[in-house]
Amino acid sequence: MRLKTRTFLSEAYLHRVLFIFLMLFTFSATAQEDFPAYDELTVEMNVPDYGNVEIPIAIKDQDAYLSVKELFDFLKIKNERNNGVFKGFIIHPDSTYQINPAANKIVYKEQNFELKDSDYIQSPTTFYLKSNFFGKVFGLHTGFSFRSLSVKLKTDKDLPVLKEMRLRKVRENLNQVKGIVEPDTSITRNYPFFRAGTLDWGVVTTQQSEFENDNRLSLGLGTMILGGETNLLFNYSTKVPFNSRNQFYQWRFVDNESRFFKQVTAGRIFTRATSSLFAPVSGIQVSNSPFRNRRSFGTYTLSDYTDPRWTVELYVNNVLVDFVEADASGFYSFDVPLMYGNTAVSLKFYGPYGEERTEIRQINIPYNFVPKNEMEYTLSGGIVENDSLSKFSRLNINYGLSNAVTIGGGAEYLQGVTNGEVMPFVSSSIRFASNFLFSGEYMYGVKAEGLLSYRTPKNLQIDLNYIDYDKDQTAINFNYLEERKISISTPIRAKNFSMYSRFSLNQIVMPTTEFTTAQLLLSGAIMGISTNLTTYGIYNDRVKKPTVYTSLSQNYRLPYQFLFSPQVQYDFSREQFNNIILEIERPVFDKGFLNLAYENNLLRNAHIFEIGFRYNLNFAQTSLTSRISNQNSNFVQSARGGLILDDQTGYVMASNRTTMSKAALNIVPFLDYNSNGIKDPMEPAVKDLEVKNTFGKLTYNEDRTTLKITELQPYVDILLEIDPNSLDNIAWRVKNEKIKVHTIPNQFQEIQVPIEVLGEIAGMVYFKEDNTLKGQGRIIVNIIDENGKKAAKILSEVDGYFTYLGLKPGSYTAKIDQQQLENLNYKASEAIEFEIKVDEYGDIVDGVEFVLEKANE
Repeated sequence: MRLKTRTFLSEAYLHRVLFIFLMLFTFSATAQEDFPAYDELTVEMNVPDYGNVEIPIAIKDQDAYLSVKELFDFLKIKNERNNGVFKGFIIHPDSTYQINPAANKIVYKEQNFELKDSDYIQSPTTFYLKSNFFGKVFGLHTGFSFRSLSVKLKTDKDLPVLKEMRLRKVRENLNQVKGIVEPDTSITRNYPFFRAGTLDWGVVTTQQSEFENDNRLSLGLGTMILGGETNLLFNYSTKVPFNSRNQFYQWRFVDNESRFFKQVTAGRIFTRATSSLFAPVSGIQVSNSPFRNRRSFGTYTLSDYTDPRWTVELYVNNVLVDFVEADASGFYSFDVPLMYGNTAVSLKFYGPYGEERTEIRQINIPYNFVPKNEMEYTLSGGIVENDSLSKFSRLNINYGLSNAVTIGGGAEYLQGVTNGEVMPFVSSSIRFASNFLFSGEYMYGVKAEGLLSYRTPKNLQIDLNYIDYDKDQTAINFNYLEERKISISTPIRAKNFSMYSRFSLNQIVMPTTEFTTAQLLLSGAIMGISTNLTTYGIYNDRVKKPTVYTSLSQNYRLPYQFLFSPQVQYDFSREQFNNIILEIERPVFDKGFLNLAYENNLLRNAHIFEIGFRYNLNFAQTSLTSRISNQNSNFVQSARGGLILDDQTGYVMASNRTTMSKAALNIVPFLDYNSNGIKDPMEPAVKDLEVKNTFGKLTYNEDRTTLKITELQPYVDILLEIDPNSLDNIAWRVKNEKIKVHTIPNQFQEIQVPIEVLGEIAGMVYFKEDNTLKGQGRIIVNIIDENGKKAAKILSEVDGYFTYLGLKPGSYTAKIDQQQLENLNYKASEAIEFEIKVDEYGDIVDGVEFVLEKANE
């Protein structure tokens, strides 16, 4: 009999339900009624710290008996059976045991326990032991509940199955920390020769009452040319003459598997120069440092200011590693993880209502560690686009003496440096102990620098930095002789507040004067109110009285979604207020935001009123702002957005965020009828597939057969975890649930997700005795494919019913396991041939029956 839908019950399944009902009825029957001596069934056993697992039991006279082999196999307790005697040990080889039914005894740790005939059951396939013996003898307390037909295991022993589970979880956690990915399949890296991809655009117009109006336009194009990422950014302003310095162009090829040239960049390059460069550098840069994060040890504290409540994203080697929201004054702080190799750190800024700042700050981390016995280099060369078009080059080499000590050196060249155009340098980074780091560099004829950082287990951090400049140097464009810095920071936590505190003292020594600044910062939340209190002190030895002032900023969340942000600055030196700002904001029109602000600048005698409106469309961020002052008024209108082209399908996706240099994925699930892993024309797409992990921005196409993930970081390996529970049919199975993808910038990568359509076989195994058929459990049914390989191994349940879902379309043969038949001295009916056909909902072969009987003596 064949069923083409899974909503009907098979005849064998109805037989099974009826059998279980009769068996449960047996439990309430009287002892005088003529029922079998015991019943076998499969129930769930709950194991603390593990979960539930199915286990066979037997019921006799209201007592439960557990299968010794199945229980010990699950718990990974060693057990062997020879001549009817179970032997093995529990956890330790000295804790041996023997279960000998013929001698009516159990021996455990040289202690004897007597067995009665009623304490065990021997079926044709299974040996059962009364449940109380597992606790009495072995300390494995197995409580059976007739109400729920379940077993609960309690034990104080550190069982092998639990130990193995803990070790597996620890390994998984370690792999996550180390970035080790264990996918089911990997999508090979493929950089196309040419592919058009992304377009960013932005328009800002400004009208002013006292100054010249300004109109600015920006266009960014992201493509792939010659297998490398190519980004072009065009900037135009009506106030500033066109200049190549204000434009950006870069070609970059990344291959982390290459031995000598893992990164090649042409066009605008980031040099990490020591010399003062006041114009961009255009040239070529090559490096064997991989373009991925390799975690070293320790962290480096990075803090600065932006606009209040803006979100700041931290990128290490172009990978997003953390983000924070700036406080009421715009202060933010990161603990930057130190990475092996050349660490390029950048920041991106996003406003609370959809604004995005294209500014990317490149930050040089003073600590540079390389793995032991590895050498990494970066070679840069090009032209500084200043008035004299100075030539520039820099070679940096680092070698890991150990995982805690890295030495380095190289040379920097800048045309026009009067005291020496070639500037060799040496450097070193050392970890003396946990959270105790040192970095030093000496550049001949320019400067010597040392940085010492120590962090206690309670996160009190002390940083000392000293720089000694050569008095005759001209590479750095200021006349400093020395820089001395000390910074002490620590978190402060109490019942009603949590704050970050930092005290810093900086001193600059110049030929004729000294300049000292101090800062005490407190930033955090006081009773849920975002608060920043910063006190500054400025002292110059030419001035008798120092300048000391304090700024206080707060955010209050009021009813009806109002946000009130006051800010005040008080000058202790002048004993007066310098500035007062009051701002209130509220969301309007679903995706819009309205803000009103007033500022009284007492130093400039300026009164400023501001009204602003921002609205986020699906394809653009827009804003209108008016600032009216007694000195100057201006009106600003802006809009920005991005486009992504999927050149494989011609689909264009609009975005209100920048898209250039970002990666995107097209996830295409389909029914893989022929199991070749490639979507063929006759194979339909699957709707509403979901992924477990969330990254980037997830959207569907119109018919929800393609999942699009945008705003991904390029050149990183991500693990897509497909959610099989999102499929509508139980016969559909995702072939590879974990897919490793290497992201490629400026394009949609198509990731085909083959979904196998599996068939099902169901039937019964009977035992024939005296012309009576009775369902027989614990019998192995083997499914053999057309190539003679075993496709499945099925164990019949206690009532003889068996079922298996997981057969690919094709021809199969079902037969009883020959080895088990010989062991039981049984014979079986002939093997049964059947076919699983291609069907969208999965084919079902039902009514497969086998009859067993005693073999001839």
